[in-house]
Amino acid sequence: MTLLGIDLGTTSVKAAVFTGDGVRVATARAAHPTARPAPGHAEQDPHDWWSGLTEVVGALGPALAGVTAVGVCAQVNTHLFVDDDGAPVHPAITWQDGRCGPVAATLTGRLAPADRARVRGGQGTVDASHAAARAAWLSAHRPDAWARARRLLAPKDWLLERLTGTAVADPLSSTGLLDPDGRYPDWLDLLVPGLRAMPAPLADPASVAGETTGAGGLPAGLPVAVGTMDAWAALLGGGIAAPGDAIDIAGTSEVLALAATPGGGAPGIVTFPSWRGLHVHAGPTQAGGDALTWASAVLGVAPGELLDRAACADPGQVLFLPQLAGERAPLWDPDLRGHWLGAGFATGSAELGRAVLEGVAHAARHVLGPLEAAAGRRADTIAACGGGAASDLWCQIKADVLDRPLRRTAERDAGVLGAAMLAALATGDAASVDELAVRMVRVDREFTPDPRTRGRLDDAHGRYLAAQRALAPLFRPTGG
Repeated sequence: MTLLGIDLGTTSVKAAVFTGDGVRVATARAAHPTARPAPGHAEQDPHDWWSGLTEVVGALGPALAGVTAVGVCAQVNTHLFVDDDGAPVHPAITWQDGRCGPVAATLTGRLAPADRARVRGGQGTVDASHAAARAAWLSAHRPDAWARARRLLAPKDWLLERLTGTAVADPLSSTGLLDPDGRYPDWLDLLVPGLRAMPAPLADPASVAGETTGAGGLPAGLPVAVGTMDAWAALLGGGIAAPGDAIDIAGTSEVLALAATPGGGAPGIVTFPSWRGLHVHAGPTQAGGDALTWASAVLGVAPGELLDRAACADPGQVLFLPQLAGERAPLWDPDLRGHWLGAGFATGSAELGRAVLEGVAHAARHVLGPLEAAAGRRADTIAACGGGAASDLWCQIKADVLDRPLRRTAERDAGVLGAAMLAALATGDAASVDELAVRMVRVDREFTPDPRTRGRLDDAHGRYLAAQRALAPLFRPTGG
């Protein structure tokens, strides 16, 4: 058995072929751009996604010959409105987009208290990245596009339709859109008339959506799993299989998640529907690797070089708030903005670069407390995966700031591996998530907290929180 995993991420399409025991045979990646046509806007062209997919399929070449099943995962809280033929009526509005904040604030008041408790995995509000806010914005600001819109698809659903001819959604990616019974609720139409009928039909992530048609260069006739959101796939690829398992997914954004027993929850934290015995709470931040990419461009230093320079700087010298486009967990505030604080004449790119790495770690620590409260248990160790986990320095900084050991997975692209694992479940090659975690997930290194830095970084975290509180009012809209 050989499996193909595909991850349609924020910055690229990634794909890899794995053996049944999790060994990567071949991999490929194709980048796609994000357009920012106005302040707070972040859009992507789905044709770029498809071009990227065909590029990586072509690059995998002979490695595809033995593939027996395909799994897909993708970015979420990115929304695409299409017409009856599946053609986009507007660019995809990504999860980073904050334009819908004002309209989102008006929608929450339309819901009864009981319905509010189900929005965004227990958050209780319609935020700027909610599908209803995007639909309301499109209706008000792009009425011609809204008049042609017939369906609302997540990137994964759209990709499935291109590959198999059928768009299929899943409950894990649809958090905030479902009632407790796992159905699209009537209150969606209270937010935006007609919205309830627009999402794709739902199915289990580890079921078969259909078979490849030959589109995109893939061989025809391969079963394709329904798949799910990239973060959930990364949980699987990171070995999260039992209560107490925790993970830090270091991608474009930083996402922390913790498995628990049923129940629980906390303000600012997303609680996912239970799936195959996994009960997961999560906190997605707004910036992770994106912050390093931004800082590298601003400082005119390549990311790798900036990491090398940061290794020469002492900890806690400069403070960085990574909210370059607002913040998600645990604040859910689209108006926050980033800052470098505490710089002086002796400050150089090394200190500024290290501050960025520490700032992302402080944002993760800000999530960790509410996350552990939601789960009702401490995360004793945290798995680490994603592109940011490739840096030993950044992993050590996170271990120090979080004061938890980090166990880095051998497969950095855990989402791609998780997508392949879903394909294995969907086709009956494995009976459980536990079985797959033992068989396919490996750890390559553990990073333990350095007691010499604890006091300094604890003090820095206190300053981080205080600075965030003090500076937030400066960026609130004043109206008028």
